[in-house]
Amino acid sequence: MSITYILVGAIAVIVGGLLFTRSIEYLASRLGLTTSLVGAVISPILTSLPELTVIVVALLHGGLSGSEISIGTVIGEPFMASTIIYPMLIIVALLSYLRGRRERPYLSPGREVVIPFIVFTALFPFVLVPHYIRTLPLRYAIGILLISSYVIYVITMSKRGMLIEHEEHGSVIFSKFLKKTSLAASIQLIISVSLIYFGSELLVNGVIFLSKMFRIDPQLLSIVIVPSVSALPESVVGLHWAYQGKDTLAIESIVGEKVLYSTFYPGMTLMVTDWVLKFSAIFCVIVTVLVSLSMIYYIYRGKIGYEIAGIGLAGYVIYVLMMIHVLSL
Repeated sequence: MSITYILVGAIAVIVGGLLFTRSIEYLASRLGLTTSLVGAVISPILTSLPELTVIVVALLHGGLSGSEISIGTVIGEPFMASTIIYPMLIIVALLSYLRGRRERPYLSPGREVVIPFIVFTALFPFVLVPHYIRTLPLRYAIGILLISSYVIYVITMSKRGMLIEHEEHGSVIFSKFLKKTSLAASIQLIISVSLIYFGSELLVNGVIFLSKMFRIDPQLLSIVIVPSVSALPESVVGLHWAYQGKDTLAIESIVGEKVLYSTFYPGMTLMVTDWVLKFSAIFCVIVTVLVSLSMIYYIYRGKIGYEIAGIGLAGYVIYVLMMIHVLSL
């Protein structure tokens, strides 16, 4: 039953996420929003909606398992991005180069991408502090600091960029049945939100049932399973841009979401949980920060290649081996 929940939930989250981002893309162009606001703020928020829904549903579920799944999701998404998605971008760039679709076999984003990486790398380690210094005022203070930092980040990015040009396309599926595309996009938005919530609730229940069945730590399990599924929307976008040679957009689509996971999402979760981290979560934070520091260095060099892929994949392999060892005990 738990496997069925996870599979059905995963499908619903993926379909809902795709419908959601496509409808918002059309509505954003009609509202006259800027490229920086949509690319660095709105797009990451929308593509991370599955993870946000998982976090909220898990918290509403209550109990220790719900809190651990929320914490595992907050820690797990940046970890999966650093260890799996970045290497995938590099592999896609190489394949695109071999097919003659791009000039270089590596990623070469603009240096402006360094800004969100610095924000993430500077703030993400703060999630470790409440675990070691266990006082309620400190937990609330860090939560407020992280959320406030994201507000400042949003204000800064909203003042940059050009207006998005209105573009008619077939991404609004329901426009085939309704004459008014705006109405079709709105209906598609409502349906997608319902699918994401439904799928996320099944996903959370499936993870909880699976952890109880096999006596697996739900935080350990959710670090891998939930982000692997819910990170698909932004992964697909980033891979598509990497294949086209739009390296800055490819990296921005991933790191923009990581900023959310170093500020708003952990800040929110700190307010409503005891924030107890297992060794697996602490390990993930350390690996993620190390990869982000390496990314800053290679972005300044103008070349993100196989070194980053090796660092990220090594961190993931070590984590999987550690999880196998824990399961065998």
